[in-house]
Amino acid sequence: MFRTALICIVLAAATFVAFEGVRNCDFVNYDDDLHVTNNEHIKGGLSFESAWWALTAWRQEYWHPLTSMSHLVDIAIFGMKPAGHHLVSAGFHIANVILLFLILKTMTGELWPSALVAALFGLHPLAVESVAWVVERKNVLSTFFAFLTIWAYSRYAQKPGGRRYLLVAALFVAGLASKPMLVTLPFVLILLDYWPIGRFENLNGRQWFWRAIIDKSPLLAISAAICVVTYFAALSVGTMSDMVSLPLGFRVSNVMMSYVRYIGKVFYPASLAVLYPLGASGCPLWKVILYVVLLLTLTTAVIIERHRHGFLLTGWFWYLGTLVPVIGLVQVGAQAMADRYTYLPDIGIYIIVAWLAGEAVAKLRLPKAIPAITGAVILIVLLLITRTQIGYWKNSESLFRHALDVTQNNCVMHNNYGEALRCAGRLDEAIEHYRQAIEIDPLYVEARNNLGCVLRNKGLVTEAVAEFEAALQVKPDDAMVRNNYGVALAVMRRYDEAIEQFSRALAVDPLFSSALNNLYKAGVESGKLDKVLDVILSLQVKDPNNFEFYQKAGLLYGIKGDMNTAIVQLEKACRLSDYKVAEPIAFLSQAYASKKDMKRAIDTAQKAIEAAQKENRDDIVTQLRTSLESYQRAMKGN
Repeated sequence: MFRTALICIVLAAATFVAFEGVRNCDFVNYDDDLHVTNNEHIKGGLSFESAWWALTAWRQEYWHPLTSMSHLVDIAIFGMKPAGHHLVSAGFHIANVILLFLILKTMTGELWPSALVAALFGLHPLAVESVAWVVERKNVLSTFFAFLTIWAYSRYAQKPGGRRYLLVAALFVAGLASKPMLVTLPFVLILLDYWPIGRFENLNGRQWFWRAIIDKSPLLAISAAICVVTYFAALSVGTMSDMVSLPLGFRVSNVMMSYVRYIGKVFYPASLAVLYPLGASGCPLWKVILYVVLLLTLTTAVIIERHRHGFLLTGWFWYLGTLVPVIGLVQVGAQAMADRYTYLPDIGIYIIVAWLAGEAVAKLRLPKAIPAITGAVILIVLLLITRTQIGYWKNSESLFRHALDVTQNNCVMHNNYGEALRCAGRLDEAIEHYRQAIEIDPLYVEARNNLGCVLRNKGLVTEAVAEFEAALQVKPDDAMVRNNYGVALAVMRRYDEAIEQFSRALAVDPLFSSALNNLYKAGVESGKLDKVLDVILSLQVKDPNNFEFYQKAGLLYGIKGDMNTAIVQLEKACRLSDYKVAEPIAFLSQAYASKKDMKRAIDTAQKAIEAAQKENRDDIVTQLRTSLESYQRAMKGN
């Protein structure tokens, strides 16, 4: 017990030393902004409304409410200071290391191999992406629940019972609610039945297999349900079109390559990047054949040796199986592979390495000092590489620059590095990297859109328009590009065309506030109030519960001088927003004042001040108070 506790302390300390540098890392503008820093639901911190949103909303192609809630708690505690967010992820990683050690030690009775697996898992630089990337909280959190599920299952296997099985199922659901990648966990439990738990040993192979399947059937049903839900969620947000855009042969070749390359990075963790690009021509056929032969040879050897070395079968199929959801057969995103995908799967390789090393030491009868020193040196090297890798995550610029240094033809990283340079005010350098991204992939819409925005901001509006038009040739229904194209056209005073672009952007995404604001602005600047009003009134018909449509219509009617209709529209906007949004209330108070209805103007201005204070809108509270005082003076004057 003392040695176990001491090993836990050493593992925790070593993992902390390896990962403490994350406290110096910033948020990065690669999904951190989408899911955390610029996510309106997350930025406000934990509340009943935000918790309900986390439970009911879909992000990208899957549902992970517990991960979203963990971000909400972080915001409530740390605000937008990234150090706290990173240290919480590091804390989950340390907890995972300890849990993995204790689970393996309990199930196998082997102290040092279990400690070695946990140390490799804890210190390996392949774990950096999962810990140092705030948005990958889902990885460390889901693995935390995966380990708790395995622990609960080991207790159930020792003494089966309904309550113990319910605990297994509950923890499994919590893991899936952190990241759906855990759908393969029931198969891991079947592997653990074989080794090291040794359940159903009195049955032959076929009977054993079906008994294990039946035993896991409730968990498999949960996995199947999550797969269906994830599929339809991806379909609803449009990612299914990306999934099927690559030929099947291309995806299969990438799968074979990735399985082998992931193993290579376990043993030689060099040139790690936040994104490994998909090759335009895929993997050469001879390499695919070589990878297939290698994988089949290893799999055959594992099956042959399964009776003498059960850990080989569990470790190997743990690795192969847990990678299935993210290996690329169903391709989502521009990456050929990703370090974060190996966080849980690589444990299978670590198990094989640790137990083979233990057998080799016993067979060779080496002095204890030799394997101890060798292991310590390997772990120290991994720790140092990990600390170096964390340094690249210091900020967006260093992260993307490093990715470009260690990969080739990486259009996504050229685009992202360009964005980091743009944020730093280095526009000419940003333009160069956007152009490199487009040179690699002429159909890369996001890079063309970003290039167009920077060119427009530099006053090169004609060039910007050309980029937006080229982007829309590829993706006509991209609301963001249409909005930015409209802004450029408005700068050129081509207002009719600009209004058309804003209208088409809103047709794609009626909740696109920026496009609505730009549409309103173009109408006011050009005097084409009726044309813009027609668009907004048609949007009201399609979505009669969007208060912004009524707010903008009210303002336009006010500019036209039709104050009665303006008041009707603004009153509807206030009701739809439940008098909780300051802007429509403020505009309504101004409309009442213009009609000399000072009592209503005063009452409404007071409501606007209360709403603005709750929204922390100090920028308009002062203006509202000034307006309120003027209304009160006017009322006294009457």
